[in-house]
Amino acid sequence: MSELQWNVLSESELEAINEHTLRVLAETGIKVTHDGALKSLRRRGAQVDEEAQHVRFPRELVAELLASAPATVIYEGINGRRLEVGGDNRYYASLVTDPWVTDYHDGRRRPKLEDIRRHTIIGESLDRISALMRMQYPVSDIPEPDSCLKTMEVFLCHLTKHVSIYPTSVENCRDWFEVYARIAEAMGMDLTQHPLLSVAMAVTSPLQVHGLNIEIMKMAVDFNFPVISTVCPMAGTTSPYSLAGTALLSNVEALVPVLIAQSWKPGHPVLYGFGPSVTDMKSGHDLYYKAEKALFKVMACQLGRFYRLPISGEAGGTMTWRPDVQNGAEGTAYLLASHLSGQNLIGGIGSMDNANGMSGEQIVMQCGLIDLAEYISRGVEVTDEKLARESIQRVGPGGNYMTEDMTLEMMRTGEFYDSPHFDLTGGYESEALGIYDKAHQTADRLVADYVSRVPDEVVETVRRHFADKYQDRSVADR
Repeated sequence: MSELQWNVLSESELEAINEHTLRVLAETGIKVTHDGALKSLRRRGAQVDEEAQHVRFPRELVAELLASAPATVIYEGINGRRLEVGGDNRYYASLVTDPWVTDYHDGRRRPKLEDIRRHTIIGESLDRISALMRMQYPVSDIPEPDSCLKTMEVFLCHLTKHVSIYPTSVENCRDWFEVYARIAEAMGMDLTQHPLLSVAMAVTSPLQVHGLNIEIMKMAVDFNFPVISTVCPMAGTTSPYSLAGTALLSNVEALVPVLIAQSWKPGHPVLYGFGPSVTDMKSGHDLYYKAEKALFKVMACQLGRFYRLPISGEAGGTMTWRPDVQNGAEGTAYLLASHLSGQNLIGGIGSMDNANGMSGEQIVMQCGLIDLAEYISRGVEVTDEKLARESIQRVGPGGNYMTEDMTLEMMRTGEFYDSPHFDLTGGYESEALGIYDKAHQTADRLVADYVSRVPDEVVETVRRHFADKYQDRSVADR
């Protein structure tokens, strides 16, 4: 059986992008506003102008640094599960919060504390989800600065899976590291030997890495936590207004965290990936989940494989905040692109609203789309058994296969598509729920039936850790 594959770049085009990438790194270079990184890169052989904070990478140095980057990244959770992100492996990570939430009853609104609990439980409970992603947005029903701290507490008291954090500051990153150090201590684990966290490191387009983001990456390197390249240029404003040009700039920027990390600590795990968007030239708005997303995803995966790096990226999001046909069409296209091109870590499950919103129902619905994408991407197995010539011979003309031996043997093997998240009744059951109503029902059930798998000592450790940090002491009791 040959699995389906989707490539949009030929081998010669991959080589051309790589050649132009090497030229950009060597001739144009990047701006790095971090003294320690500048000194480290200079020691490794980069051409550094410390006054201008400008770095150029000779192609020999790029080859040397990329050669030390591992092809597989290890994720762990306090549940003991170990994920090998790379090769042919594929895992999914769901969201917990975003600036907007689509509420089943009330529509589009700002997130509340209960959303954090609900979305964490949904991601924790679904077998399809292996890790959770934590963006750092405040909730509307608790004032800052306590808001973000309380969301961390509620999140960690309901979660055992691996966590990818997207820090907004060094202080925020330190908050995560401190609480996980205490969790690891409560679990009797050496945090530097168990990568319970992975850490996003943003590159600012075009071709800039700010000191804040490098400091966050350096903290991750010190703890042996995997680094996630986060690269999101906007075609027409922060990248060239062409698909290939934006892919080239994105490739340069996606390699930068790899190069900097290897200059500090050869062999440190970094996930490659990029997620460009397009500028609406009429309004200047950032349009993240338009159809070009599928092509960018495939190009990112092809380039990640070219460099033999583990590949991460966003999932099947959509431009709309509504649970409508556009939502499903865009989500399916982008998930198929991820599957058919070999993306190892498919994040952002639950994303919608132009990557500014999410919902618990969207997490569940996208698990249904994952079922669909997984099924289609595996292709067709053609064996003597599956060709079923003997079955055809036994039944003969005008016969019936309903009770034939092969039917009975195969009917529960997954030969044909099934998913609990889709309406697959074909109109024969008029009362059958549609995908959105089914998703809401599933989400409600998962939350109602949830029994925490977080050890009591971890819950108590987390609560004690945050109790002393709140300015409003009453927040601790919420």
